[in-house]
Amino acid sequence: MCVGENPSGGRVPPVTAWLFALFIGVLLASPIVAAAAPSPEISLSLRGVGDGSVEQGEPLRVAVRVRAPRGAKEAITLAPTNGTWADAIRVEIAPVSGSAAAVLAEAVGKPDSPQATLDKTHITGGLWRVSAEAMQRLTPGNYSVRARLTIGGGGSGWTGEAVSAATRLHVVVASNSTDRVAQRAVNRAHDALLRGQVEEAATVLDAVLINSPDDGRVLTARAVVAERAGNVLAAILCANRAERTRSLTSKGPPPLELQELQTRLQLALRDAVKRTDKPADWTWPPPSVMKMTDSKMPPLPKTNAPSAPVIAAPAAPAPKPIPAATPAASAAPVVAPAPASPSVAAKLPVAAAGLPSLGEIVPSNQLSDAKVSGDTAGQWAAGATAGSQYGRTQYSAAQATGAPNISLAGNSPDAWCPASKAQGTDWLEVTFAKPVKATEVRVRQNDTVGAITKIEAIEPDGTTHVWWEGVDPYKAPAVREIVWFAVRVPKTSYLVARVKLTLNLAAGPGWKEIDAVQLVGAVE
Repeated sequence: MCVGENPSGGRVPPVTAWLFALFIGVLLASPIVAAAAPSPEISLSLRGVGDGSVEQGEPLRVAVRVRAPRGAKEAITLAPTNGTWADAIRVEIAPVSGSAAAVLAEAVGKPDSPQATLDKTHITGGLWRVSAEAMQRLTPGNYSVRARLTIGGGGSGWTGEAVSAATRLHVVVASNSTDRVAQRAVNRAHDALLRGQVEEAATVLDAVLINSPDDGRVLTARAVVAERAGNVLAAILCANRAERTRSLTSKGPPPLELQELQTRLQLALRDAVKRTDKPADWTWPPPSVMKMTDSKMPPLPKTNAPSAPVIAAPAAPAPKPIPAATPAASAAPVVAPAPASPSVAAKLPVAAAGLPSLGEIVPSNQLSDAKVSGDTAGQWAAGATAGSQYGRTQYSAAQATGAPNISLAGNSPDAWCPASKAQGTDWLEVTFAKPVKATEVRVRQNDTVGAITKIEAIEPDGTTHVWWEGVDPYKAPAVREIVWFAVRVPKTSYLVARVKLTLNLAAGPGWKEIDAVQLVGAVE
């Protein structure tokens, strides 16, 4: 039937025919409108800006995310006719007064594909940076940061404009306050990393760490720089010091960035110690960080410090209940060594080549917290793995890294504790940031002293040397105390990267705990 023809044979009035045609056109157009894809949602967040403020001339990083809106049933395709989807995003900083953008950010890198598909399981995004030179052009005041996605017609996907909500940014004049110095250094270092200038990033952070070796933010950033430079041991040293400092000043969990960093480093640790090439000097943090002494660490909480000499400490309670004991995250499968025989002498010939004489136990009167912590030739463990550990965080192998932080003998979650109390054997293996030719290893035991039965020194390539094996002659006094166990050897002809301690858990009835381990390098 032709439009305008009446089925009964008569003519349809012209106006009626026009309305009929219009109605049919609307019906035909409606499904097309309903099928149109929804607009994507775009959002942003400022990186490295703790209080919403940056200094004039301080580089800025902006993370941008683009996703399909909740409930969207169809995928959204970003396919501009020219360039990539990232080229269609504009990150701008403008005064809150609403005037034109004063500064534009630039995308870091290029996306793998010029197009992006967004649905309920796929999002896209990236990092944009504003250089120090561009930030210098902003006068102090209040600004708004927005991300704008614009794709014109002619492409095969979504077209239109999506704008993020405004994020406030306060630009302030440069100052020498502790917080500002730290934030400025961290942001400058990350900007250098984005430009591929790793050594420059290290230099910026080290200038702060020389005088502030316990700033957690700067230490974490320095760990990232060392990781990028390929020096995993230096990265572990910085990350562990950042965590130890944080644990002394805050009760909350560590920042997610630090947790993820420590997980990566522990996984990379075993491969790192096998490397024979020497990392560049600039990849190591300054001596103020390498020398982890008590005097450089924040004071312990007052609740842990005894107010008077301990006369008769009560028996140590068992560690607080923690869900089933977990194996150390980075530990290899464990084959428990046989228990040491009580008949073995306290001094045995060293089994491996390279040590011409015996390793011997150092008399306890030659050791004290002050003397050990003040030894400039000593370095604290930077990483640790164990056959087992009583908890995932508390009582874990990582608690045996860094300088001592337990001031009272007895049970403490800040020490490594094996999963078993008094059965079988277990081991703790610690790694040191800088392999050295060594003369001594010192172990600080804070609970149930006397379980160590074997000490082995391990070269970077994995070669193992038995320094001592036997029964600790220690005799517990009437008053419980923290005890150092140390073994001294002639200067090694090889570099020591790791030390492994084997414990006989049946040596005493209580939980065995180790607070810290120090390796003493030979004075050249």
